[in-house]
Amino acid sequence: MSYINDALLKAQKDKKSPYAAYEPILSASGKKTGRPRKWLPITVIILCILWAAGMIVFLNGHENLLNRSLKKKMPAATPLIVATVPAAVPVQPQIIEKTATDNKSDAGLKAKTRPAAIKAGTEIAESKILYEQAFKKQQAGNLDEARDLYRKVLKIDPQNVQALNNLGVIHMNTKYYKKAILRFNDAIHIKHDYTDAHYNLACLYAQKNNARQSLFYLDKAVHLNPQVRKWAANDADLKVLSDLPEFKKLLEK
Repeated sequence: MSYINDALLKAQKDKKSPYAAYEPILSASGKKTGRPRKWLPITVIILCILWAAGMIVFLNGHENLLNRSLKKKMPAATPLIVATVPAAVPVQPQIIEKTATDNKSDAGLKAKTRPAAIKAGTEIAESKILYEQAFKKQQAGNLDEARDLYRKVLKIDPQNVQALNNLGVIHMNTKYYKKAILRFNDAIHIKHDYTDAHYNLACLYAQKNNARQSLFYLDKAVHLNPQVRKWAANDADLKVLSDLPEFKKLLEK
């Protein structure tokens, strides 16, 4: 009997549904349980991450595209120009061939630009040397050479009263009285109290037998320098005045 019951039950099941043979599969896939499945939250999280990553990629790509379009529209940036100071380059001396005219011009320029103090000092030293040479020539009796040297001194130093006086003495000794008087007066004009020039004029006028003029200049010389009395007492040029009371009076003072 048991096999008959089993056959009847099987027949009833076949009558219920044409998909009865597939019921175990369908029931297995569609059955529900009261407990949530473990992999469901993980799946959701993964989907969210994928969605966020996709959005980031999308936004970055959009931003790059926007930047590219902006760069194309903007003009190229002007390069910054920094002013640089050129390095000092040593200048090579230029060698210029000078002509004779250039040399003359340079010589003239140097003469003009020479410091006045140096020029004056050099000329004064030169005039002193010439004066010493002239004085030695005069003492040696070389009057012509002495005269020329005194004239050179006066070209350099026209105010040299000693050179004027000594040149006057040479003219007086060579009987050029007019020239001698001019030189003595030049010296007195420069230096009013120059005793030698006054005394020499007294001697000159005594040689010319002009006692009045001789005594006039002798009196001035004595007042400037009392030592003149000793000169006059022994001077041969003034012997013509020795008997005159005015002369004796001058020597007595």
